[in-house]
Amino acid sequence: MSAETWPPVPTRITEAEVAVGEQVARGGASTVFSIAGPRKTLLYKKYTKPRDADELDGLVATYAGWDAKTLGHVRRTLAWPVATVGEGGQAVGALVVRAAAHFQFTLPSGRMRVRDFNFLLYEKRSEKLGVPRATDREKVDLLRALLDVLSWLDERGFVHEDLASHNLLWKLDPAEVFVLDCDSLRPLSSESSAPLYTTVDWTDPRVLSEEVGRPDRASTSYVLGLLVPRVLVSPHWYPGDALPPERLPAALTELVVRASGPAGSRPSLMEWERGLAKASAQTTGTVVEPAPVGDPAAVRRADRWIFAGGLLLGALFAIFVLARLW
Repeated sequence: MSAETWPPVPTRITEAEVAVGEQVARGGASTVFSIAGPRKTLLYKKYTKPRDADELDGLVATYAGWDAKTLGHVRRTLAWPVATVGEGGQAVGALVVRAAAHFQFTLPSGRMRVRDFNFLLYEKRSEKLGVPRATDREKVDLLRALLDVLSWLDERGFVHEDLASHNLLWKLDPAEVFVLDCDSLRPLSSESSAPLYTTVDWTDPRVLSEEVGRPDRASTSYVLGLLVPRVLVSPHWYPGDALPPERLPAALTELVVRASGPAGSRPSLMEWERGLAKASAQTTGTVVEPAPVGDPAAVRRADRWIFAGGLLLGALFAIFVLARLW
């Protein structure tokens, strides 16, 4: 990236200095704005309620301390906060990295839409909107690309507290993943007093039951144990459902089962990496139909509602996902 594309940004900035552009999305916890002027590679996420700035400042300081090579990697893969928008000691918002244009596609209406994992999960409906279906091998490649990003974060001591289908963007040729909602990153070495925003259907039961206060490494493995069968078998898969051997590569079966078990027995990211590498060789390289899971009528109803909800969530969280304007 050139200096002109990524102009210097102070780590702390007031809202009056942001050059707020048009509102592009509104959610319960934030409103999203484009940014006028040279900072078009960023978006402004304005929080509905001001937050304590310390934890956001920590993420921003981490970003500011990286070298050019690392920053290039982050900008390609993560919607990282690059500046705290502050008033007094409070954070009223954040400037975050935008996703690249190749994570978007054009709807039949002509509108642009980001391609999140809901378009990978609910592929029959996605195909009607102009998103070609991925082969089983391409899906494994995307899961491996996601694991690369999560492993990179883990090696640097970070856990993502809201891993969910609407927070993951994808593209093929080559397979790439861009992770959103990165103000939900937490250093594993620290506690947090910030409000916890998670997506229930993708959240570790240990967190939901308050066995643990925040998502951790075991929680990341749990989410991978949902993503793998939901991507390769059926979007309606839940722990305890069947794992058809003709659909789920043998290298992944044990890992998926362990991922929903006790935290201490869940696969490490290294184990997931080895399993997905083997799984790539166990796929057919063809487009396959989702396997039947659960009651067919309930599945059809869930398909309609979950897919529609995913589209809505994608719009509400568009802070991270509008493509860069070159």
